[in-house]
Amino acid sequence: MAGKTKDERYILKLYDMATERGDPMSTLNRNDVGASIGFSPKVVKTICVLLGQANFIRKESADEISLTRHGISLVEDLKGIS
Repeated sequence: MAGKTKDERYILKLYDMATERGDPMSTLNRNDVGASIGFSPKVVKTICVLLGQANFIRKESADEISLTRHGISLVEDLKGIS
């Protein structure tokens, strides 16, 4: 994932982890996603605020998030999936 911004790396990882559970809109712990790519909880919190404001993710609880349809579209664009 070299050459991607932290936000892009995070949302791509969120998509991959959710897809492994069988549904790209699965609810995941935001810090687990960040830890899997080496991000601190502080960085994760900032990224999640920005991604939430842009309607790419939805906050399900204090630490749980899921991708929105808009977020899935972004991931597909980043991955070159039609």
